[in-house]
Amino acid sequence: MLILASTSDIVRVVTGEAADIEAHASWMNKNAGTITPNRTNTASITTATTTTIVPAPGSASDFVAVRYLSLRNNHATQECNVTVEHYDGSNSETLMKCLLLPGETLVYDGEGRWRHYNVSGGLYVATGPFATQAEMETGSSVAVVVSPGRQHFHPGHPKFWAKFGTTGNVLDSYNVDSVSDDGTGLATVTIGTNFSGADWACQVTTERAATALTVANARDQAIRNAGQAAGTVQVECWNHDAVTPALADPTSWHVVGLGDQA
Repeated sequence: MLILASTSDIVRVVTGEAADIEAHASWMNKNAGTITPNRTNTASITTATTTTIVPAPGSASDFVAVRYLSLRNNHATQECNVTVEHYDGSNSETLMKCLLLPGETLVYDGEGRWRHYNVSGGLYVATGPFATQAEMETGSSVAVVVSPGRQHFHPGHPKFWAKFGTTGNVLDSYNVDSVSDDGTGLATVTIGTNFSGADWACQVTTERAATALTVANARDQAIRNAGQAAGTVQVECWNHDAVTPALADPTSWHVVGLGDQA
């Protein structure tokens, strides 16, 4: 159990992000031979702040024994770093620190154990800390684990991809807002989350116009000259059915981008 032995002792939680942390504490107050059960339901913590979740004993002759703590992230999308501290008025000691994804819960039980539960109530095994965006972008740490919502920050992971037809019709994609048909053999992909700048790697391939291996069915493709920006890329396709190639539609486009996101 956690002991609050002076009128300055409290248990508090530091929230690193503006999520929606629901905090509950069950505790016992002892004064001489009288033991009084109590509990604290803290109003939802919706900012990055420091909040007392177990108050100090009411007098110098009292002490508080904390038997149970629960911190649940009730936000629909925002993850939150929570740090539980024992503070005596001068010194602050970190008892537990945890990244709570939306719907997850951190519990301190009556036997003094900390447990981390996922959105379905399943208990996490001890896998180590989750990688931050900066750690994913550096791509060098071997001491953290990767969550699905951050794996795309790794430099070796595509930041967007799309397969689309010749009318701007997206057949499948990731992190793509839209595709525009700019005319025969031309299309522009608008990316969802932009790159940090215009210097990112783009791959363009196309499906040939037909199966037969003829000049008329052959297709080449490229990034349109000066057609690449942080949030868009224009691609072009042409045939070999003349001395001077002409813009021509493929059957479908395939575009992939790698680089650093904004």
